[in-house]
Amino acid sequence: MITVSEETAVDYEITARIATEAFGSKEVVFSAQRMKWLYESGFGQGSAIVAVFDDGKKVGQIALLHQKVYLDGKPAAATQLVDLFILQAYRSHHLVRRIYKEVERLCQAGGIRLVLTLPNANSALLNERFLKVRPFLSLQARIGVSFWWPRASKLRYSGLLKSMNEPEAIELLSGFVTPAAENGLHWNAETLFDRMNDPTRDYAVHATADLLLISSSRKTRGIRHTLLCGFFARPDAAVASSAVRELIRAACRFWKHRIFVYAGINNRLPRLPGIVLPARLRPPILVQLRDFDTDEPDLRFDRFQLIDSDFV
Repeated sequence: MITVSEETAVDYEITARIATEAFGSKEVVFSAQRMKWLYESGFGQGSAIVAVFDDGKKVGQIALLHQKVYLDGKPAAATQLVDLFILQAYRSHHLVRRIYKEVERLCQAGGIRLVLTLPNANSALLNERFLKVRPFLSLQARIGVSFWWPRASKLRYSGLLKSMNEPEAIELLSGFVTPAAENGLHWNAETLFDRMNDPTRDYAVHATADLLLISSSRKTRGIRHTLLCGFFARPDAAVASSAVRELIRAACRFWKHRIFVYAGINNRLPRLPGIVLPARLRPPILVQLRDFDTDEPDLRFDRFQLIDSDFV
């Protein structure tokens, strides 16, 4: 018998194996270690898993990563949908509908106001049909080239997060806590530290007195580049364009990649880094949203960057 319910004791080895099989691509291999980190501590607010079982055998799931959002100075509970997969033999619109019904029930029972998701083309249609989410943001990929010499003189820090012990990292990050007046996902020093502790990826942090950048080395279509995962401004600071350029140079110097890529919105920056890539080369990243408080949401985010998602 097929059942759909919240999974309270997750076997990550089995879940990673099923996810890899369900995606059916040699380029997509799920890591049990990363899934455990992502679900349990990646966003600092915990998670819920809606799983599909066939007589006790797991055959599919969707994960809800709980987050905290500020809207006009007030906190709102949010969750981000990730990792929807069902083994090929079990796929049907009826089963997908049951999964989304359980997602909806858990959100309403848990007082979740906002649902966010960054879907691929197939998932976008399912999300819209079964969960009534709507397009919210379109994040354009931006690219640039940085010439990193001479070495910047105003940097307070530039290096791997893992090269610092936790107290040192927390002290550095504590100056860049998300202010309540800024609409978007809220990060404090501890949750931002946890977010960068992905066991399968390395992150570097670069900071001036007023601005912090999180970066990572990535490879896309054979081209290595510095991914600018997110900028965080010190509350009440006026961020200068020179500080943005200085941090980008520091990140590119650290990873030894001259090309950098950024996708997101951030109203604290004088301007977004780089130039927009044509859609034929990299379509914008769609962010969908549902507000359980209203059928006609009128929301704005001041900041939403790749670090706010499970994309990086």
